Amino acid sequence: MKNTPKKKRNISRLLARCIAALLAVVMITGTLTACSEDTGGVGYKFSFSLTANPRNLDPQMATDNNSLMVIRNMYEGLMRSDSSGDLIPGVAESYEVNAEFDEYIFYLREDARWSNGDPVTAFDFEFAWRRALDPGTNSDTCLALYCIQNAEAINKGEVSAQELGVTVIDEHTLKVMLEYPYAEFPLQTTQAVYMPCNQTFFESTSGHYGLDDDYVISNGPFCFYQNAAFLESTATSWNHDNYVRMIRNEYYRGEQTCLPAVLYLGIRNRKSVYYELLVEEVVEAAKIESQYVDRLEDEGYLTYTYTDCTWGLIFNTSANGFDDAYVRQAFAMCADTALYESELADNTEVAYDIIPPVTKLNGMLYRELAGSGMKLKADPSSAYSLLKKGYANQGRTNLPTITVICPNDENVVRLMQNLVQSWRDNLLIYVNLEPLSEDTLNNRVDIGDYQIALWCLAPSKDGPLECLKKFDSENYYNPARLKSPAFDKLIDLSAAKTNTEDILAPLVAAEKYLNNMAIFYPMFYETTYYATWNTVDGIYFSPFDGTADFINATCTE
Repeated sequence: MKNTPKKKRNISRLLARCIAALLAVVMITGTLTACSEDTGGVGYKFSFSLTANPRNLDPQMATDNNSLMVIRNMYEGLMRSDSSGDLIPGVAESYEVNAEFDEYIFYLREDARWSNGDPVTAFDFEFAWRRALDPGTNSDTCLALYCIQNAEAINKGEVSAQELGVTVIDEHTLKVMLEYPYAEFPLQTTQAVYMPCNQTFFESTSGHYGLDDDYVISNGPFCFYQNAAFLESTATSWNHDNYVRMIRNEYYRGEQTCLPAVLYLGIRNRKSVYYELLVEEVVEAAKIESQYVDRLEDEGYLTYTYTDCTWGLIFNTSANGFDDAYVRQAFAMCADTALYESELADNTEVAYDIIPPVTKLNGMLYRELAGSGMKLKADPSSAYSLLKKGYANQGRTNLPTITVICPNDENVVRLMQNLVQSWRDNLLIYVNLEPLSEDTLNNRVDIGDYQIALWCLAPSKDGPLECLKKFDSENYYNPARLKSPAFDKLIDLSAAKTNTEDILAPLVAAEKYLNNMAIFYPMFYETTYYATWNTVDGIYFSPFDGTADFINATCTE
């Protein structure tokens, strides 16, 4: 299968320099107002808010949403998402895949450039992926590369980096061999860790790559002033703890044309009220607190709603006692919605399935294709009999001391106190409750230091497979420590298919497995809200990683 490349665009360097010069004046003098087009026709300035200073703009290292927000607008992978979230060509204007879906050849745009004028080549992707997998890099995101042949072995120091299943055929042709059939691999390449890295520039930063605006070049729609070869400017692009300011990268050549001239990301403190920033016209778009959504809609603002994560009870299947399905089922069946529905925050609702409602499969809502209501039916009165079956399977008469961990949130703690009481009443077991900060909770689950946790299943990108793959035996950060060949086979089957019907059957079976075996018991969904002025269009809010793509942003007066 080969995508048909679109006609390439050519802009003369002279014209690019003229536009850049005008941009320089605008940037330094500040005469380009928010969401307005200046008389020179340069374009619009858009503003959005970050919740904290980006930690690192190195795509192979970044993990926090604020860094990923900047990276999404500054870099481009082999493929990218359009304003509707659909997959479109990125640096690769086309690709071919074999019948087994385990070998891809990507054909790169010959006019792709870095913001310093260097060409973007297949070597930049090869270098980036090898660097991410190098054990010395200590990348927390390199697991997303494990689908590439020998990637995991390289990361574990078992084989040389030269063994990575990537071949540079020429400067504009990249061959990728995978460990297993994976029809969604092109979608995988939209993630930050898959972005290219210019080796010469990287080595020139002497270990500071991505840590300041002097140590960043980009190949995406926007760039910093400092490393834009088409612009001579000493303006500050990244004022730590204050703002990140980007301009249109006039060297960018992609499937789409970058429309805004400026993207300004103000770094706000935790006390900021984003509703006020929007209505006071400080920003044109914002992630909005749920209590203001109705008010904004009444006032004519455009709102965007994404129910994109699922909170539920996750059981550590390697913990003493919880390796038995009957024991897990007994605990899950005590979680009747009547216990916690009244405690839910206004941006949450009762969950009836594991995979979040906004998830799409081949452009269609997965829940509409798969159906709903797969959740294990709550039945506290039957839970104790199941627990006794679990005891019998393990040759025991009781469980060790049990602690459940959860977020240290007032509503959540009350919810969990009700559930702890239900376990005491129906299972005759006392369970300790340990509220934790979000970071500590996620870390405890990541390293398997828990028995039961109220945990958020929040995939970093779209697709039901992204949720389910977390529980694959080969996933080092498998939150439930599940080791199930039957489940793994279903994941492999779905990864190897492209036809929606063929993919759907194993996905549904895998989701039912997690429900029926009480690996993850869904309790409530959480919804994220965004809003824009009613004159703004074309911003793509990613429902899974908390970022926004401004390449197509427009504003009408």
